[in-house]
Amino acid sequence: MAFSGARRVRRAARALAACVWQCLVAAGAVQIAGEAARARAARLLQAPPPGHPERLRPDLPLTPLERTLLRELDLAD
Repeated sequence: MAFSGARRVRRAARALAACVWQCLVAAGAVQIAGEAARARAARLLQAPPPGHPERLRPDLPLTPLERTLLRELDLAD
């Protein structure tokens, strides 16, 4: 009878350890995915790619509307 009880305890401990292990693996996967997404977002926010319609053109002067908007944004800060 005692031997059967020890076997049940061992089986329960293994099941608990497996559950804890799976939880740790899932938490690690979430952490790694978050870091990868953060790195990808930082890379994407650096500048638009060449040929993109929103690419900045430092060689062109600002239009009157753009100058007005820039003045308003500077006052808002």
